[in-house]
Amino acid sequence: MPFLRWWGRELAALVPPALRPKNRPPARLLWAGMEGGAIVLWRLAGGTCTEIGRIDLAVGDVADHRIAFRALHDKAGARRLGVCLPPAQVLRKEVVLPLAAAENLHEVLGFELARQTPFTTGQAYYDQRVLRADRAGNRLHVLLGVAPRADIDSVLAHLAEWGVTPRAIVARDELEGAGDCLDLLPPRLRPKASRTGVWLGLAMTGVTLALGAVLLAIPLAKKREVVIALHPIVANAQRRAALVDELKREQERLEAEHNFPVQQKLATPPRVALLEEITRILPDNTWLQQFEVRGNEVSMIGTTLSSAKLIGLFEQSVLLENAHFKAPLVKGQAGEERFQLGATMKPIDPAQALDALRTLHEPSPPAARPVGKKS
Repeated sequence: MPFLRWWGRELAALVPPALRPKNRPPARLLWAGMEGGAIVLWRLAGGTCTEIGRIDLAVGDVADHRIAFRALHDKAGARRLGVCLPPAQVLRKEVVLPLAAAENLHEVLGFELARQTPFTTGQAYYDQRVLRADRAGNRLHVLLGVAPRADIDSVLAHLAEWGVTPRAIVARDELEGAGDCLDLLPPRLRPKASRTGVWLGLAMTGVTLALGAVLLAIPLAKKREVVIALHPIVANAQRRAALVDELKREQERLEAEHNFPVQQKLATPPRVALLEEITRILPDNTWLQQFEVRGNEVSMIGTTLSSAKLIGLFEQSVLLENAHFKAPLVKGQAGEERFQLGATMKPIDPAQALDALRTLHEPSPPAARPVGKKS
């Protein structure tokens, strides 16, 4: 898929060059090439191609050549085979292309082959390797390798007669080096990736995902263990907090019960103070016959010669408010009026009352003596 190819290139660009895998053919391949009218077989060992034997194409027929090849092939261990070309036979050139050509690089170079080299697509085998990508300049630097098709086809034809399909076509100097190798074998002739490699890649991906899941699960498991270990501590703290709250509520209740009489006493004017206040308010021509206190309600029954002034007088009281007649006035024989008056005691702030009491009972400071000369 194009997306997967793009993603692979982007990820590969993040890997440091020293850590990137080399693009080289398998190390156990045997190598065949044409030299002086003969097919030569080499084995790569220690970075050097060692000749195993030659098959002179000018001597014998096709059957003789096949038998000679089989003998050499069996002598070398019957390994798979690749084609090795002389360095002078491979034209290598650095080509600069637009960065967008990375999507279909092989096809783009096929169109550029006639302009960049003396060969056309039908006259040569070619391969490429990306050297670097200049994203700032939008340029892609590519190493292009080209070899004449006629020289390679003759080797491929002999190998086909002997029942051998090459696995790669590389230049000998690149094969003996330690770097990447350009594989000139056309993509359509290259062996398909084995299912073993695919399954191995999938297995490695699965292992990576499993390890990632384990790395994510370990902190969660540790946090879970800490939470489980903290549950008894938190439960104990909650029980103690609930007990403290209950004791606090009980303390407040007992304190309220203990302070209730004092608060009620402080919030209610004393009876003596009420009698003194009422005595001060009532005019001299008024006589009380009944005085009653129920809660904060005060009721008075008596006779007066000036009933119209009573309500106004009680409105000026410091201890009483909301004065009102509880029953109609009744005229007596001597001209007096019988009244039934009600009033409400004004609420008293206990804090202010306590301050007043404290101020009342505090001893007065001694008077300062005048400072003067002794007589």
